[in-house]
Amino acid sequence: MYESDRALVARMGAGEQRAFEEFFQASAPRLVAYASRRSGLDVASVEDIVQNTLIKAVRNLAGYRGEASLLTWLTQICRHELADFSRKAARRPGHDSLDEPDVVLRLSQQLLAPTQFEPAAAADAESYRGAVIRALNSLPERYALALEAKYGDGLSVDEIAHLLGLTSIAAQSLLARAREAFRERWLEDSDDRLNGIAQYD
Repeated sequence: MYESDRALVARMGAGEQRAFEEFFQASAPRLVAYASRRSGLDVASVEDIVQNTLIKAVRNLAGYRGEASLLTWLTQICRHELADFSRKAARRPGHDSLDEPDVVLRLSQQLLAPTQFEPAAAADAESYRGAVIRALNSLPERYALALEAKYGDGLSVDEIAHLLGLTSIAAQSLLARAREAFRERWLEDSDDRLNGIAQYD
């Protein structure tokens, strides 16, 4: 299993430029999708996280043993990068200085409602997106990867099986368990939101 991934890593380890190009072209778009789905961050922050992930992966190629797919290994690194980013963001001050003209311009632009959305609809969409991210992040990593591959990347069951090193039947079973776990977490989160609203009634 994963012979092609091990071969690609071996070629990179030997310094083959073409192998690095293949690695970046195959990995970067999926990591961008993964980081976006898991965080809801802006494009620039996601790009920084993906870049850091790929740099760390290249520096630690010897750490890839071929026991999982290369993408699964990369998403583990990316998950740590996302956690680091969140910790650093939590320590940063939560305000901007209005003495800087570019800050004033940026903040004034943020206050403008998008023309294609009503404010209430935009708020609902953001709330929904946040709930999906929380539910995904609460699942075992294998469940989340399977669901993201199926519904985020549009992969077939056979492609998911290959990605996760499973048979097609095992991948179908994993997806069924993952969907059920997501549904349970979603309902719990919905109950928590309703209870929170009820406290203010």
